[in-house]
Amino acid sequence: MKINSIRIAGLRGVLNELPIQLDLKSALFYGDNGSGKSTMSDVLEWFFYDRVDHLSDGEIGPKGHDAMRNVSLPLDKPAELELRIFGKSHNHDIIKKIETKSGKLISKIANSTEVIEKYIGASAGENFILRYKELDTFACATKAQRLEKLSTIIGYSEVTNVKTTLKAVCAALSKEIRTKDFDNQINYQQRQIIEQIGGNIVSDQQFLDLVNKLVEPFSLDIKASSLADVNIILGKIKQPDNTKEINQETFLERLQEKMLLLPANLNELEDLYKKYKRNFDDILSDVSNLKKLILEKLLSVGKDVLNDMDYTSDNCPLCLIEQDRNQLLSAIGGRLDTLHLVKSDLDKLLELRKILLEQTQQTLNLLDLCLSDRQIKEPENVQYGDLLGTIKSKILLYLEASQVDPIKGQSIPHENDLLLKRVLIADVDNKSKKELEELREKRKSNTKADAYNQIKIAGNSYAQIRKLKKEKDLYKKQFDNLELVYKEFLKHQKSSLEAFFGNFSQRINSIYQFLNPNKKIENIRLVPIEEEDDNLTGITVEIDFLEKLNVSPPHKYLSESHLNCVGISFFLASVEAFNKINKFIILDDVISSFDANHRKRFADLLIEQYSEYQLILLTHENSWFELVRNRIKGKGWLVKSIKHTHTMGTYLDEENKGIKLKIQNKIDANDTDNLGSDARKYLENLLKEIASSLEVKVSFRFNDDNEDRMPYELLSEIKGTLKKRKCSELLRMEIFDRLLGSTFIGNKASHDAKYIPNSADMKAFWQDVCDFEKLFYCPSCDLCISTKYYDNVAKEIRCKDAAIKYSWQE
Repeated sequence: MKINSIRIAGLRGVLNELPIQLDLKSALFYGDNGSGKSTMSDVLEWFFYDRVDHLSDGEIGPKGHDAMRNVSLPLDKPAELELRIFGKSHNHDIIKKIETKSGKLISKIANSTEVIEKYIGASAGENFILRYKELDTFACATKAQRLEKLSTIIGYSEVTNVKTTLKAVCAALSKEIRTKDFDNQINYQQRQIIEQIGGNIVSDQQFLDLVNKLVEPFSLDIKASSLADVNIILGKIKQPDNTKEINQETFLERLQEKMLLLPANLNELEDLYKKYKRNFDDILSDVSNLKKLILEKLLSVGKDVLNDMDYTSDNCPLCLIEQDRNQLLSAIGGRLDTLHLVKSDLDKLLELRKILLEQTQQTLNLLDLCLSDRQIKEPENVQYGDLLGTIKSKILLYLEASQVDPIKGQSIPHENDLLLKRVLIADVDNKSKKELEELREKRKSNTKADAYNQIKIAGNSYAQIRKLKKEKDLYKKQFDNLELVYKEFLKHQKSSLEAFFGNFSQRINSIYQFLNPNKKIENIRLVPIEEEDDNLTGITVEIDFLEKLNVSPPHKYLSESHLNCVGISFFLASVEAFNKINKFIILDDVISSFDANHRKRFADLLIEQYSEYQLILLTHENSWFELVRNRIKGKGWLVKSIKHTHTMGTYLDEENKGIKLKIQNKIDANDTDNLGSDARKYLENLLKEIASSLEVKVSFRFNDDNEDRMPYELLSEIKGTLKKRKCSELLRMEIFDRLLGSTFIGNKASHDAKYIPNSADMKAFWQDVCDFEKLFYCPSCDLCISTKYYDNVAKEIRCKDAAIKYSWQE
């Protein structure tokens, strides 16, 4: 998908309406700082991600929406962005608005459909906007931050979520199996059977034989041949109930079953608290940094301000104390890294607290089920209520301990101080067991009642055993299967990550080497960092620097410009690898800290290797604007200048010619401030382009000296080449001699000198430059005549569409 057109109304710097017709082409935009050129990147970020990260903070709001509407826009007028996006199979015309309703800002797609929502949702997973301040973020980030950034781009966070979910489910199942204590429950039911019949039951037939034997003395007209017959037989031998005794017996049976599960749940609770206590104490030992977490947002804002190219002062933006900018950035970065680690530890503690609270509640539920039983209020059960109340009060101490806030510097009890004496549970168990036996012993004098009791208890226990064994097997199968899936997932994840990091690192290195040929910085690669439990905890960036192999981090060795190259390489490699839907890239002032060599190489990289993408370049750098503008001539790019006034807001200058327009505006206004310097630079660039197109040979010079050739020298060499090629049409033009003489004016105007040209002198000089340019540049194709378009038959040199042509002898 590529952008066909953009219409911005009432957003950021745009007050009224700013239409931009791209026709799926790449675009180059120039604008001074404060002109609103970044409106383009801001509105596109808001459009696709429903947020603008650099505008999102505590003062503006979590998504930056409050900063999106133009401050002069009336409250009753919505701000909107209309984006027309064309692709091979779909074209979208989407309007997104941000408006005020009932005092609240509402951001929404005005013409939403299922197809549009699907497209925007998928696009939100891609990364296609890069700003200057984000360039070295990846290279200079912490290992964990790199992982988070890469995870967002490649969707690894989804993989991590799957792995985390699998691991959590495995852990939850394991805990469930432990706290259900299946073996102990089965053993308890088997003891119940043995106590009733003197042996165990291992099959349905054995149980049926037992029933027939017990009822044989009663000469019933039925024998148990199936489990369904057992209930019929019980009905025939059932004796009148003593309701009070039956209620008490049922209560004691339930009490026994709950007490059976309590030890396993207590063991789980105590183990969890021990782990929680250890983590709590680790955080408590660094409580001073914990209290400083409140400063994290403030420090982050300070870092953003220092990274902003508009902030040029060497002082702290927060306290205004003078300090070296780079040292201050390093200090803030170090503090933020420390706070991120503290925050990570706190998040882990909060997750442990959540698990601890869940287990505490699960244990309390066992007791509450007994304490809420109506039978416990009977006088004979006061002892059980008191014992259970004592046990509950002990367990509630875990709940109290989990509520303590480590930020307040308070400690929590040692795990040994909270241990529940198992004798309390044994006391409940022994008392209830003894009373239950006494109740059942009373019924033995009545043979039918005794047989009924034996069959019912043994039958219930046998049914419970079958149920517990089936449940245990299901849990085990589920756990074994999930554990197998988890292990296979880890194995495939590791091999896939190794392949991905290898291929991704190769592309990053390839882009970096293009930007930095013949440099002793090689083999840039991303290396995953894993803990013992196979968790990927971070990514480090290693490089081979000079004679040192596998060194990291890169900002320990590389300059700002080289770090920015690493950032550019990472961004472009991620675009290639992971952007499957959109084929456009927005680069907002990314070359501001690049040196001259990197700027030229970066322009070459974009034009040569990313021609299939729609590039939208925003810059306030005149020199880079001119460099790119000349590099893209004839390639169909849209080239515009962005301007801003208080009354109009941000708008496009339709007569844009970059620096040329700037000069013309100054001449029209009789403004000579830096006019000579601008005009001389323009003439130098113009003559260099013409010299390159005509293959003019000049004397050899090294590096920057080669770039710093003066107009007089270049003009003389161009004229010499024309003579050599017998280009009589151009040689007859008086403009050559006139311009050779008037370069004096441009040189004097751009340097301190006794002679100061006035506006009339500069106007005459500029007219000579424009007249000279017209001889070589075609007004229709906007290209210079060039040896590339040489006609060997007619012996002529031409522009691309042959509108301008001169004789030329090879």
